[in-house]
Parts: sequence; structure tokens; C-alpha cells
Amino acid sequence: MLPEQILLAVLVTGIIFYTLFGGADFGVGVWEFSTAFQSSEKEREYLYRAIGPVWEANHVWLIFILVILFSAFPPAFAAICRFLWVPLLLALVGIIFRGVGFAFRSYASGLVRQQVFWSVIFSIASTATPFFLGAAFGAMASGKEKWISPFSIFSAFFFVGVCAYLSAVYLAREAKGDKDAGLEMLWRRRALTMGVWMGALAMAGLAVVATDAPVLWEGFRKHSWFFVIFSGAAGLLSLAALWRRKFFLATLASQSAVVGVILGWIMAQYPVLVWPSITVDMAKSPEPVLWAMIWSLVFGSIFLVPSLAWLFYLFKGRRPL
Repeated sequence: MLPEQILLAVLVTGIIFYTLFGGADFGVGVWEFSTAFQSSEKEREYLYRAIGPVWEANHVWLIFILVILFSAFPPAFAAICRFLWVPLLLALVGIIFRGVGFAFRSYASGLVRQQVFWSVIFSIASTATPFFLGAAFGAMASGKEKWISPFSIFSAFFFVGVCAYLSAVYLAREAKGDKDAGLEMLWRRRALTMGVWMGALAMAGLAVVATDAPVLWEGFRKHSWFFVIFSGAAGLLSLAALWRRKFFLATLASQSAVVGVILGWIMAQYPVLVWPSITVDMAKSPEPVLWAMIWSLVFGSIFLVPSLAWLFYLFKGRRPL
């Protein structure tokens, strides 16, 4: 395997993990925003308690993605920053204000007005961040130099929906682990509702791709049909598991559905990194740089992977099936 292919696989892995874990954290704020801040205090405290131990750690994956892209494929990084600086800047602002809202709300215990204010900041920022990240990915995948287009706007709403769905599934599982029947029923119902909506949105998305991103659609038709079918089957399995209250299976199936979407997109445009003409071969750094990065990742993972695994085990492990 060539070094650029290894690093591309690592880059895709980082995108997957950031979506599955960081996206679910964004989903907590999306739910508070979408319910018009009408959640009970018990529900709100549950949301903040669920993400509290891990929300900062999940941004490690975003840093991971940016460092690999900048170091291993600098022309692609430059093109993305040049054409998509507006949505990426707005996403960065959202990440900053999301963190500020979460932290300040935690320290405003007993101060109702301040808690409400920072909760609003956290929720709006948590919704805006995946929206603008999704718009950037949509613009990059469609090959258009502008980020406002039918496909990029669809991608923005789709990514927000993905975050909300993953979050609802995870929270239903955690509520069962906490033996809270009320919260389990609430998040199971929300996960089922969002899952149905996401299935409909995914089907509509194929039509949007075909009409607004014909080059990407051709890649889907030739190389990614398996991942489309896989994602759809995994999504149906997650709904069935939710219906039967098999939350561990629902978690795995929902994650698999999202992974299928990401891999389908990657395979549809490979070997192009940024449309129309920046390919992996054109964008890669010199081979010594690539190998240096690979070995740095190997040694760094010796410390990073066990640390993250231990963190999630302590705060998210030992949940019932």
C-alpha cells in the first residue's frame, strides 16, 4: 500500500470517528434547539451530563483531520480553505461559542437567567456548526466553487439530521443503562421519528445528487452502489432494533448507516480529493514527509488510543444490551 493511500485511509477514519462521536455531541444541542428550549430541567440536565465527560475529547478527531490534510495533501487543504473559508469560519465560530456556552452554563449554577442564556448559545452554536460543516462537505463533493447550492444546502441539513439521530440513539441507550424508563421512552420515540425522517431525506438526497452534482452521481452509480444499499439496510436495522428496545444493536446499526454514507461519498469521487482536478497523486507531499507522518501517527496512537478508550470505558462503558 502506498503511503498516500495509508494516510488517506487514516484521514477517512478520522472523519468517521468525528462524525460518530463529535456529531452525537452536536446532536445534544440540536435537540435542545429543535424542541424550542422547552425540555424539562430533568431532560436538560441529562443532556449535559451525558456529554460532559467526553465532549472536548471528541474534537481531537477534527484536529487530527486538519493536521493530516494540511501535512499530507497541502494543495487540497489550500483549495478547500480558499473556496470554503466562509462556511468553515462559521463552523469554527460555532465550535468556539458552543464550548463557551457549555462551560459558562456549568458555572452558572443557581443563576437561572444566565443558565438560560448560555443554554441558548450552546444550542444555536451546536446546530450551526454541523450545518456549516455539512454545507462545506457538500460544496466540496459537488465540485462547485460556491458553497451555496442545492446539494450543499441539502448536505447541511442532512448532517444536522445525522447528528440528531445518532444523539437520540445514544441517549436512549444511556437512559436504559440508567434505568430511567421515562427518558428511555422519550429518546426512543425521538430516535424512531428522526430515523424515519432521515430515511426519507436520504432517498431525496439521491435525487438532489443526480440533478445538482452529476459528476458525483456518476461516481455513485459506478462505484458506490454497494455502500448506498449497505447504508439503507443498516438504517432499517437500527429502526427495527429501536422498536424492539435493543439499544446496543441500534447503536451499531445507526453508526454503520452513517459509515456507509461516508464511504459511499469517498468511493464516488476517489481518486479526486477536491473537484475538479486535485487528485491524491497531485496533492500528496513528498514521500519522506508521508512516511514521517505515518510513523508519527503510529507512535502517537500508542498514547492516544488507550487514553481515549479508557475515557470512554470509564464514562460510557458497562451499558446493558
